Amino acid sequence: MTQYRQVPAQVDLPALEHAVLDFWREQKIFTKSLERSEGRPEWVFYEGPPTANGMPGAHHI
Repeated sequence: MTQYRQVPAQVDLPALEHAVLDFWREQKIFTKSLERSEGRPEWVFYEGPPTANGMPGAHHI
């Protein structure tokens, strides 16, 4: 037995995105994330090119 489910050969990405958005709305995920961080200091994460942990290439300068 494998621990991973078989991935379908064809995926309806727009439908999948709508399903995820519906789940987030129904479960109030965003509201819960705000409540969870209430009273904590605010912070901002700026991701630089190409990623936060990668070296920029010559084409990024």
